[in-house]
Amino acid sequence: MKLYFNDHFPGRISETSKFKKVIAAIQCKLTRKQLSLFRSDVFGHFLDLGSYNFSGVIFHNLLLRQVAHKETNKNQLWFQIGEHLVRLSIGEWCLITGLSNGPNVEPKKLKTQHRLLNKYFGGRFKDLTLKQLDARFFALKFRAMDDTDALKIALYYFADRVLKGRKDHSQADFQLMNHVDDIDHFRSRPWGRLSWEIIYDSLNNALNQKANKFKMERLKDPSHNIEKYNIYGFSHGVQVSW
Repeated sequence: MKLYFNDHFPGRISETSKFKKVIAAIQCKLTRKQLSLFRSDVFGHFLDLGSYNFSGVIFHNLLLRQVAHKETNKNQLWFQIGEHLVRLSIGEWCLITGLSNGPNVEPKKLKTQHRLLNKYFGGRFKDLTLKQLDARFFALKFRAMDDTDALKIALYYFADRVLKGRKDHSQADFQLMNHVDDIDHFRSRPWGRLSWEIIYDSLNNALNQKANKFKMERLKDPSHNIEKYNIYGFSHGVQVSW
């Protein structure tokens, strides 16, 4: 194992992906026609995915059992579950999430620059955090909005708030908002690979130095009995896979 059993420590994990909240907001705010458009698009199948409460216990115990396998590379992770070696690979990830794999081709030139941001989010370039984005999304008047723009905003919101899975105080990804305005390009992006790269880095690095940090904190404060840390990216997809 990457972390010897004697170095195991109690942990409490927080998830940053807002799957349940975002799906509920999309279902609540979009009109029937807009929701139908979203359902038929690249992230639409997630509307039918069951919503599970995040289990930090499952995640922490899974990460404690990660192994350095001879086939380990950036396309797969290995875990020792009882007597079994269990793999989570990019291929399995794309099957589980229903998202596409392939090369990520950036457009040579974006069709628009900050059109959606200026029109619907007040052109806030520096101070629009993800938490503020949540409030702004819920305040938008979707019934009065062009249906295609409503679809673009919902797709962007899902990608930034669910697949990228970052802290609430992080800044909204304005470049991603530009990308969705070229909706055909946005649809063609390999969202399975892009979301895998985020969750792979998060899982693979989650416990780095955590065992030593726990021991040092325990020496300074004997009442310190749990180490807190975050999981970034689409953690819901990992939980469903197990």
